[in-house]
Amino acid sequence: MKNFFIFIFLNFICFAFGQTAEEFYKNGFEKQESQDYLGAIADCNSALEIEPKKVQVYYLRGLAKYKLEDYIGAINDFNMALKLNQSARQSYYLRGLAKYKLNDYKGALTDYNTAIKFYPANGGAYYNRGLLKVYFKDYQGAILDYDKAIKYSKKNRAFIYTNRGIANKEINNFEGACLDWKKAIELGDAKSEELIKNYCK
Repeated sequence: MKNFFIFIFLNFICFAFGQTAEEFYKNGFEKQESQDYLGAIADCNSALEIEPKKVQVYYLRGLAKYKLEDYIGAINDFNMALKLNQSARQSYYLRGLAKYKLNDYKGALTDYNTAIKFYPANGGAYYNRGLLKVYFKDYQGAILDYDKAIKYSKKNRAFIYTNRGIANKEINNFEGACLDWKKAIELGDAKSEELIKNYCK
């Protein structure tokens, strides 16, 4: 009986330490999807101990760190992913989001530009670049970005219309602004009701 338990224990050890980097990555991906971000990071760490140059693991760990608001750690991982593969296009977009959170607006803008260059149908990059253009008072540029964001985005379209309306208001296009806010309300953004009350007749 004693030998039997030793056998079971040894097999458990072999199983636990016999996982490949790809298996750790897949486990981390599943944990990321279930919002277990710390668990995802732990699995990514294990994967990188086995394969230190596995690009998608840095990307996944960076995403988990971003979700945990560790923006510097996220940027470091996205930097590493891009160092290993400059075509890891989604890393530019997510690094831009992290830079934005750290108030590095110019750095974020550069990353959004690159993300769009690699993938011109990236609705999220257009939307977030539009937000930055409003910050830099480039309202016409923001409106063009919001147009593309509406074209390519399937989610959060109400917020895009709300923000395009705000950009239209800034250039005194109140007719366009009011139309955008009405569309935003149709799509579920209640914030636009107050904007219509204040600026639309």
